[in-house]
Amino acid sequence: MPPPSRPVGPDAAFTVTEGVAYGLTRSTMRSARWATPHAGVRVEQSATALQRLAALQRALPAHAFFCGPTAAILHGFPLPGPLRSRAWEEPFIGVPTGCNRIRRPHTTGRMLSVAPHDVLDVDGIRCTSPLRTWAELAEFLGVGQLTAISDRLLSRRDPLASREDLERMHLRFLGGRGSKNRRLAVDFADGRSESPRESELRVLLVQAGLPVPESNVEIFDGARFVARVDMLYREHRLVIEYDGDHHRDPQQWSRDQSRRAELESLGYRMTVVTARDFDDLPALLARIRRLLAHTPA
Repeated sequence: MPPPSRPVGPDAAFTVTEGVAYGLTRSTMRSARWATPHAGVRVEQSATALQRLAALQRALPAHAFFCGPTAAILHGFPLPGPLRSRAWEEPFIGVPTGCNRIRRPHTTGRMLSVAPHDVLDVDGIRCTSPLRTWAELAEFLGVGQLTAISDRLLSRRDPLASREDLERMHLRFLGGRGSKNRRLAVDFADGRSESPRESELRVLLVQAGLPVPESNVEIFDGARFVARVDMLYREHRLVIEYDGDHHRDPQQWSRDQSRRAELESLGYRMTVVTARDFDDLPALLARIRRLLAHTPA
């Protein structure tokens, strides 16, 4: 089939080899219509980040795969903004030990020791498995952030691994980069946590020497369900809630106030933590300590 009169590629993101097979000339593919994020890859402005990554994979050797932070975003793991941007813009590409490390501009090449079950497909893109990716992320993330990913792996709603799996993977790479953070992330992991910020807040409290709170506890008034709270110090009847931006919605705010009134009527105290509190951690920790020190009779 002859190519159309205007230079349209086989997809929004494609390799030069695919473009030639489609009928485009190399000269045509140097036009301003397409950007060249990586050697041998052409993309239209409308191409998604996932389409760009898939095209890059098709330009790589068959034994290459995405790893580290780039694999993490393919698995939907929470990453801090700067690392997430880097994972898309400078993809991390792994090859098995003994193969030549990928050396391409705007990529980060790694040579990794991988077992057969360490690499799989996500949406048709080869990348390290969730567990293998978690092990690598210890190099890039703090304990709280890595614990948030550990919590995702253990999630009681959709578990991707068991605590024993985390232990085995940690021991497999014991002594490597980030090993100490990974050890703590296993110890702190709690599959009942339901958001990255909840996980980070829990780790912050524990590392500050405060007791470990229960995560996502259901509270009843007799047989009547009242609320599921983010964190609870049961003995102190203290509820800690992390409120993200969606709590600014007027209807959500109204529901939050009714819920709070219900809990307070049952003798619970509540403190709300927001993203701004993470900018002044000493003040946040002092607040929680004061609340724990004044347990109601």
